[in-house]
This record gives sequence, C-alpha cells and structure tokens, in this order.
Amino acid sequence: MGAFRGSLTYSKFHVRGELPQDFRERFVEAIRLRVFRELDPNEDAEQRSGWCSIEHPFDLDLTPEKLFFNGYLNLGFRTDTWRIPSALFKASFREAEREYCATNGIEKLSRSQKKNLEAVVVSQLRRKLVPAMKVVDLSWALDEGVVRFFQQSPKVHDQMIELFEKTFELDLALDGAFLAAETRGLEAAEALPQLEPTPFHLPQSAAQGA
Repeated sequence: MGAFRGSLTYSKFHVRGELPQDFRERFVEAIRLRVFRELDPNEDAEQRSGWCSIEHPFDLDLTPEKLFFNGYLNLGFRTDTWRIPSALFKASFREAEREYCATNGIEKLSRSQKKNLEAVVVSQLRRKLVPAMKVVDLSWALDEGVVRFFQQSPKVHDQMIELFEKTFELDLALDGAFLAAETRGLEAAEALPQLEPTPFHLPQSAAQGA
C-alpha cells in the first residue's frame, strides 16, 4: 500500500537533524546494511523487517537510481511474519508426539521434551510454508524534512521509526499540534500549553435560554 498504488492515506513524520553533506552516498550504504533479510526456518525469529525497493518488494539490490527521485528518497518497509495455522500445528504436533513416544518407549513427554518437540515441529512446518509479507511505502521529502508513511497502525509506526533511526541516525517524530507549532517557530510552540479549549457549541443552559 502506498505512494504509487492503493490508498493515499498516510501518516506524516518530521525528521529532526541535519542531512550530512554526502548524504546520498552515506544513506545508500546505510540502507544496504539494513536491507530486508529473509526469515530462516531454523532461526527463532518469528518476524523481521527491513528495506526493499518501493516498486518491487523482492528487489533488495538498492541502488541510488532506485532510491532517489526529484528530491525524494523512496523506500519500501517490508515485514515478513511466520504464521502457522493453529489447527495445522496441533495436528502436526500430535503426530510427532505419537511417533516420538512410540520410538522411545514412553507414554508421555516431559516438559522439556515437549518444548523441544514443539520447536522441531515449528521448524519443519516453516520449511513448508511461505511467510506472510507486508510492504508499506515510505517517501522522504529531503528538502522539507518530512516523511510520508502510508500506514496508520501505531505498532507499524514504532517498527518503522526504530529501523529509520538506526539506518539514518536521525530522529523521527509523528506530526501533531505541538510539533506543527514547533516547526513554525518557538513562540507558537511556547504558546500552546497556555491555550484554553474552545467549545464549538452553546452550553446547555445558554441553549435553553435562547
């Protein structure tokens, strides 16, 4: 979903910090260090996020031509997650448990045996499945210092912010009333805490007397 297709709904973030003079070279190198890496069935990780091409989620060879366009830095934020259906896991585990007990001449698994067997079953099932993939477009207007992220989920926001700040070594802040005032000048930001709420309707007593 995102900038070039699907919904045009996005969340707006402000980048805090100055761009380095050689930002193009530095950013390309930093992005490549945190490019998406596929999940391994033998690893414990259930989810992994990383950068990919904004146009093709399977394109992980990120060159400057694929990243920069007319003052924008465009990226795909890709997250893969292992999702094993509960019914499939339970059926597979029962079969593995039956075979294990028969082979080892026992009636019931100990707690540690059960835990180890669960890990084996999960690893076997992951080899047969494809991780669920989600890609969200990110477009950074470099001159404005504004990032548009085409996703509304706070959880996904947190994941993206963590990766963004590690990659570019710049802080990212979600747009809001105080931040908007801050970007317009210190005086406006200092005035915000002193503002009083303004009702957009008449009080009930006034309405009855009218």
